[in-house]
Amino acid sequence: MKHRYKYAKFGSYFRPVIQVTLRHNNKEFKYLALIDSGADLNIFHANLASILGIDIGKLKTHSFEGIKKEASALGYLSVIEIGIDDIFFNTPVVFSNDISDSGYGILGQQGFFDHFRVKMDYKGKDIELKSNK
Repeated sequence: MKHRYKYAKFGSYFRPVIQVTLRHNNKEFKYLALIDSGADLNIFHANLASILGIDIGKLKTHSFEGIKKEASALGYLSVIEIGIDDIFFNTPVVFSNDISDSGYGILGQQGFFDHFRVKMDYKGKDIELKSNK
């Protein structure tokens, strides 16, 4: 199944941001996420864990790099469901206070790119996702 999206405009920039559904147990909500081929994992702000009923104090810590200038960033590793339209899959997610809480999440290689064949065309501002299942 193919899913097609357009790049989203933020100020004067176009970015490959799509709407996803985050789900854990009986709680779910929609949230924007940047498709980022340079990110190792899916990363969302730690505030979203509490909305999903996840206590980050009980999670294993996980450090990651590339988002913070001075040092590696710290997060908490969990597994939730992410939905793209009507396709849901269990995936590892890092919840972190070291990313902006006013922007969007990050969809990375492990946990997103391994579920879809991803095509991004900046010139045409098109995104195409094809499920690997």
